[in-house]
Amino acid sequence: MSNPPNSSNFSDSGVPQDGAQSADSPLSTAAITLFGIVGPYSFLVSPVVAGQMAGQLDWSAGTIGLIMGCELAGASLVSFPAMRLLRVLSPRTVALLATVLFILANVASALVTSVELFLPARIVAGAAGGILSVVALVSAARAANPPKAFAYWSGGQTVAAAIGLLYLPDLFVSTGIGGIYACLAAAALLSLVVIAGFGGGLLPSLSGGGERHNLKAARWTLVAIFGFYVAVGGAWAFVGIPGAELGFTDAGIGMLSSLAMTAGILGSVLASHVGGKAHHNRFVLGSYLLLVLCLGVIELVSDHMVFAGVIVLLQVLWSFLLPLLLASLADSDDDGNMVILSNMIIGGGAALGPMLAGYTIDFLGGYGAVATEGGIILLLSAAAFARARSKALAKAAAIQAPTSSLSHG
Repeated sequence: MSNPPNSSNFSDSGVPQDGAQSADSPLSTAAITLFGIVGPYSFLVSPVVAGQMAGQLDWSAGTIGLIMGCELAGASLVSFPAMRLLRVLSPRTVALLATVLFILANVASALVTSVELFLPARIVAGAAGGILSVVALVSAARAANPPKAFAYWSGGQTVAAAIGLLYLPDLFVSTGIGGIYACLAAAALLSLVVIAGFGGGLLPSLSGGGERHNLKAARWTLVAIFGFYVAVGGAWAFVGIPGAELGFTDAGIGMLSSLAMTAGILGSVLASHVGGKAHHNRFVLGSYLLLVLCLGVIELVSDHMVFAGVIVLLQVLWSFLLPLLLASLADSDDDGNMVILSNMIIGGGAALGPMLAGYTIDFLGGYGAVATEGGIILLLSAAAFARARSKALAKAAAIQAPTSSLSHG
């Protein structure tokens, strides 16, 4: 009997499966990184985008929230049609179609200022960007070294977001809100140069309908990823509250946040080197515990430098842990569907986290409640990850047992 699908992802043999070798080429890495940035970029820099909408267009907070919520919903819910598309079309073809749609929707967003026209344009842009994210995620999952591919995917977003948070306000002075959408359309157009990095044929795991050995493990890993985003996303969204209590200005918090996001690239680099090693699971669980510790220190610390250091460490851990979680999902995902659904899970967690944290502050008061809540959710997420890995190991042992008995017979 053959080994479970994707079992080589964390093996020491380095032998790729499902055509993974080509997915580790520089061209493929560039495609995963660039399209991984372009697709969700408007969400990554949403704080400055929301501020510009309010100041330039005089839209209410409710209207801005509706626009961003609908765009995020489009990016998340498109996972289901993307799953069907990737059964009948190659990742390269799907990415090409989505890029054209993404460019047109962003050009329209740059040219209109009425809510009636702007909202549908953002929904279409969100859906197209969601498809690009799905293709990048699936391509990273099928790489010979998924942790490394996911690290590039995550690291590219971290660096691009940090640059955007710093320089978009200056761009808006000259171009207004349309500037970011024009830049996104141009970036998507330029990214077509590396679109050949995506596979030109159907993904074997999606078209072959292989055995679903690790379905339970993949589901538990999705639960872990969702909890991770809810906890860390909510804690990060309101980290300015304890900072203000320590005396940081809004500008100081913005600068510190940008610095932390830039430093987060270190986490992605580390993930690309430790992913797939024998101690993969220990790295993941250790990162969870450090994140819980960070949330506690953020609430209790009274020193400016310690606070700044912990904020930086939080982003490094975030960027380190996420690629490892996604690589674990890829390792357990036999048919590719769970990796595709991770796009929706990530979007849902990213949306729910700040919302839950905001209501927690309203009803319980103070950042301490958010830190406690986040710590509990992180521990539950870690438990889900441990459950997923135990399921995967048990299933692998059950599959290998008949082979061993036959070889001794």
